[in-house]
Amino acid sequence: MKVDQLNWEKFYEESQSRISLPKKIKEFNRLVAHTKNFFIISGYGAFTPGYLLIISKDFIPSYGLIKESDLRELNFIIKLIKEIINQELSRNSVVFEHGMCACVGGLDRAHIHIMSVPKKTNKKNIKNAINQSLYSRKSGIEYIEYKNYKLENTHDISHIYDDLISNKKKNKDFKVVGKLLKINDIKNLDIKKWPLITTKHIKKGGHYVYFKSDFDTSSFLTTKNFNTQFGREVVYNIELILNNNFKKKVKQLNDKNKNLNLWQWQHYTFEKDILNSMQIAKIGLIKLENKYQNEFDEFFLKII
Repeated sequence: MKVDQLNWEKFYEESQSRISLPKKIKEFNRLVAHTKNFFIISGYGAFTPGYLLIISKDFIPSYGLIKESDLRELNFIIKLIKEIINQELSRNSVVFEHGMCACVGGLDRAHIHIMSVPKKTNKKNIKNAINQSLYSRKSGIEYIEYKNYKLENTHDISHIYDDLISNKKKNKDFKVVGKLLKINDIKNLDIKKWPLITTKHIKKGGHYVYFKSDFDTSSFLTTKNFNTQFGREVVYNIELILNNNFKKKVKQLNDKNKNLNLWQWQHYTFEKDILNSMQIAKIGLIKLENKYQNEFDEFFLKII
């Protein structure tokens, strides 16, 4: 049987004997804090500082199935983490969720990602990064016909499409079926009504992707299915656009291994950055406890 990698009980059990923050990352030792219904951990693949996940203690597969009475608590935690990132790192942040994604092997609890982005990030940078991520996945292309064959494999589609575009010549042997999507093509749900607007879609077995930046024009809520880690890829592209030091680091890692997709946490965990994110979160929470004492008490927020 597959292990629930987001198991609240295991994270809590691991934290009970902790005297100080861990010096080495293990599967369940990344807990930072918890409230009545949610817990906060530092995320694998922390290629930007302050990367945190908010996870439901109850076993629900996405936030589209959350109790409406728990939304205030969830929104407060999101607000709190964004404030910590701004205060401790002088960076902005984006929030995203892949609803019903089965991201960690099919035993998911609802979890939302908060990743930092450079302070100078603007709506144009984010839109470009989203469109770049849609292009890299060839989102919207259903398949490519070649003579009597239908090519549906993602890698085949990507390779052939890129080759056709680079050659800038029409090849009558190939027929592209579908339309390459851009951000304005995917906005089919009201982002201000996340997450409850997704409930009906989920109950039919559907997926959704929620991506919230500081700008409405570069945010979206969609029922289009891009496979997992789309939000992480967008943040990765933002960082490449705006952060030269990050670009150099990526080049160094890719020079050692050409097959790395660094936005995929399975490829590279960034362990030192995970530990650093835990420390940043804890320091920030302690600093803000007095400011938000009423909410800390109301939602039973405990810092680990």
